[in-house]
Amino acid sequence: MKTLLSAAAAAILSVSAAYADWAPSGPIKLQIGFKAGGGADTMARLIAEDIQAEYGWTLLPENVTGAGGGVMARAVKDSASDGLTIGVGITDTFAYGVLAARDPGYATSDFEYLSTLAGTQMGIVAKSDRGWKTMSDVIAAAKAGEEISFGAMTPRLADGAYFIGKVNGVEFNIVSSYKGGKAVLNAVNASDVDIGWVAGPQKSGVAAGDLLNLANGEDKPLRVSPDAQPLADIGVDFFFGATFVAIAPAGLPDDARLALSDAISTVVQKDGTKSHAFISKALTIKVMTGDEARSYVEGELADAEALLNATAE
Repeated sequence: MKTLLSAAAAAILSVSAAYADWAPSGPIKLQIGFKAGGGADTMARLIAEDIQAEYGWTLLPENVTGAGGGVMARAVKDSASDGLTIGVGITDTFAYGVLAARDPGYATSDFEYLSTLAGTQMGIVAKSDRGWKTMSDVIAAAKAGEEISFGAMTPRLADGAYFIGKVNGVEFNIVSSYKGGKAVLNAVNASDVDIGWVAGPQKSGVAAGDLLNLANGEDKPLRVSPDAQPLADIGVDFFFGATFVAIAPAGLPDDARLALSDAISTVVQKDGTKSHAFISKALTIKVMTGDEARSYVEGELADAEALLNATAE
């Protein structure tokens, strides 16, 4: 037993030493799958700043946009597995996006999932003066003959809106041309749509009483509306929040993978860093690394397949 324990301890120390000794051999390209100036871009750049400050590594952020993160994913996949190229996107790109696109040019298995970073505050939002309190009220109005328009900013959320209607025996007029949650929120406020998926920008309007989260699209209570109706109450067993994730090409050596995962997850969770402050205010800290991060993405992949099958029936 002593021999086994000694061997195990030596192996752990060996891995730890290798990880501790790893450092990038040059600047790290940080490829960001979001447009410049948005909240996700800001988060990624603050993480880069924090890593440079904490570890002394040089990170070079670059916006690589298009195809819902697919362009960034392909660029990272085709990069060398040497720790000098990483990306920031959303898990949806590596789950629903793989299945929904005819030929995305990458697979879920083409990446190392270094760390999840943050989660959204996804709700189904309406103006308070509509008189609805929950999605059940909206469904009742639709069954009574009222035409309800439902705004969405991604194909997955459009499928989610369709599925909500399908399982409840109603048909929404789904408007899926919006680019981002703020655009959907603006449409709700302007009464261009009756309800819509919004992933956080609704916070101030809800706090002021002008808006309501009719339903919670996350797997945890919404901070501003902890009592918002769960989707399970209306027969929906899926969640629709977005999870931001840092990735690298598959085949990254263990020492580089561990070092990068630790650096990213550390600055995101550390009080006093810029990224921690930003995420805590605008999003939700949501950190998983290693096998846990990969399992989370693979779980989303399975859910995406089930959602696509359910909407196709």
